[in-house]
Amino acid sequence: MQSKHLTGILLAILGSSLWGVSGPASSVLFAQGVDVAWLISSKMLIAGVVTLGYAALKAPKALTTPWRTVKDTVQMIVFILFGMIAMQFVYFKAVAVANAPTATILQYLSPIVVLVVLAVRTLMLPRRSDVVIIGFAMLGTLLIVTKGRLTSLAITPQALFWGLLAAVAAATYTLLPGELLQRHSPVVVTGWAQLLGGLIMTAWAPAWRDVPHLNALGWGCYAFVVIGGTIVAYLVYLASLQYITPTAASLLDAFEPLAATVIAVAFLGTRLSPWELVGGLIIIGTVVAMALLAPKAPGESAAP
Repeated sequence: MQSKHLTGILLAILGSSLWGVSGPASSVLFAQGVDVAWLISSKMLIAGVVTLGYAALKAPKALTTPWRTVKDTVQMIVFILFGMIAMQFVYFKAVAVANAPTATILQYLSPIVVLVVLAVRTLMLPRRSDVVIIGFAMLGTLLIVTKGRLTSLAITPQALFWGLLAAVAAATYTLLPGELLQRHSPVVVTGWAQLLGGLIMTAWAPAWRDVPHLNALGWGCYAFVVIGGTIVAYLVYLASLQYITPTAASLLDAFEPLAATVIAVAFLGTRLSPWELVGGLIIIGTVVAMALLAPKAPGESAAP
């Protein structure tokens, strides 16, 4: 039992870390002239084909279930447009105009956005602990965007805009497919969203046109973003849920901004001020606290 729990923890850490490292890897691509739209269209097409192929081998009968009713079809289309495409494009755009650690940490504010949206949707005031968490999250954000000089921005308004929009997009990505994931396989829903999202993006930036001229490092980073940071990261994260609870897995999501920061600083020469590091740790801490203080769903008291 303990070994299975440890396996789940390690898988969740691996999935989150792979997601995080895809940020610095994409920074290398943007530095070599890769267009954000081209990256999204090509990687989503490849990831969609591979993920749906995997789903077809595991559960072929479930492959078409998200399209069998009008309600599910509409929800899939909304999720593809305003969840999958929006989240992918906005995050990588934030990396392109800021840097991977800043974009990833600001995107990590998404649980706070979800909390506020749910409070508005249910017309219920947040708990006192949630208000404190939101306050600390805002403090962490302020330290990142000002580097401790609270009277002026230390990053460009464009970087701040795309970073905060990344948090909103990630929150939308979390909220939109809720009912779909209850009725259908997460692998199938995600595979279709990736494939069709890639096809839609192809109308804007065809994957077979204007293929960038990359060196060996660039193609290696591209392969990692597509395979490690998209396909493997998602499947490994799903596998972790067989051994640990969703709450435990969400706590380990903290490795995403940590991995992005460590790789960017160690290998890309990204420099972060002490105040930015403090702000990032505050944001990570608030999200961890939020997960710990959240009411447990039935059956979540212990890992399987």
